[in-house]
Amino acid sequence: MLPIDRISFDDRIYAPYKVATLVDTVAEMGIGAQTVLAGTGLAPEDLRSPSVKTSVRQLIQACRNVIRLGPEPDTAFRVGLRMHISSYGMYGYALLCSETLRDVTELAVKYHRLATPTVAMSFREEDGEAVWSFEDIVDLDPGDPLYRFMVEFQFGIHTVLGRDVIGPAFKLEKVRARYGPPAYRAAYRRQIGCTAEFGQPVNELRFAARLLDRRLTYRNPLTAAMVTEVCDRLLEDARHETGLASRVYRLLMQVPGRFDDMETLADQLDMPPRTLRRRLQQEGTSYQEILAEVRCRLAKEYLRTTRLTTEDIAEKLGFSEAANFRHAFKRWTGKAPSEFRR
Repeated sequence: MLPIDRISFDDRIYAPYKVATLVDTVAEMGIGAQTVLAGTGLAPEDLRSPSVKTSVRQLIQACRNVIRLGPEPDTAFRVGLRMHISSYGMYGYALLCSETLRDVTELAVKYHRLATPTVAMSFREEDGEAVWSFEDIVDLDPGDPLYRFMVEFQFGIHTVLGRDVIGPAFKLEKVRARYGPPAYRAAYRRQIGCTAEFGQPVNELRFAARLLDRRLTYRNPLTAAMVTEVCDRLLEDARHETGLASRVYRLLMQVPGRFDDMETLADQLDMPPRTLRRRLQQEGTSYQEILAEVRCRLAKEYLRTTRLTTEDIAEKLGFSEAANFRHAFKRWTGKAPSEFRR
């Protein structure tokens, strides 16, 4: 998968399941949906519609409203712990069908952008422990109640994820948080089964690394491969729905095999080439990177749905030699074209 990420907080590309779970959770505390959704532009009925898409900013606004309304102190945990693996559509199904928890962690990192992300996350192994780390992407101070809410929300999500795929054997060994100790610190053990260390340099969840290779109950390699392929397409779609880069992407996709150069695209977009180059840089990409994404996506479609030879596909994608295409495809996907087709 190409490492390009241009999703902004305002892109409405996510199913509303996190907002819906937030609303449902606080409804049990007597807080109405209209109050939670104030300022989001969402109505309660939108949360049950398969056609409605939401943004990270709308989720953040709903969380701010909940904090302001003063619910139970451990509300963020309660919301996160209700985000069962079935909440995430195809993404969740891919996790559920994985072979091991190690595979789950790899997919969770790869497809995190499909899950209305409010934190950046990474995973590593260290001294016999598996470590999830979470970083704020909203640029908040750790002392901000919203910062703590978002991190605790994520702590709850990852705890229930482990329980869903492993069962009672999943237990956290250690929790670290950047913010100071809250008055309800006892809720950590009650909700996620582990006390926490506060005022730390990082936000982390740690558990025994030996659990990573445990085979999962609902593993199914064939189904996992099929659903993962769908997730790849969803991720690619999400990356090309908004912004100037998405317009360039769509123009390049209009006539597969004929890829206009920067100057021609700039003319179609009614701007000087220098302006187009600068604005793409501001979005964290370039003409060459978008062209590579277009070629990669077309190559996958040709390999999936046609009997075209590697030489034919290379020619359609504008490569002078099939060997150059094979090298590029290996760089894009980690697989040779023949391996991907199988």
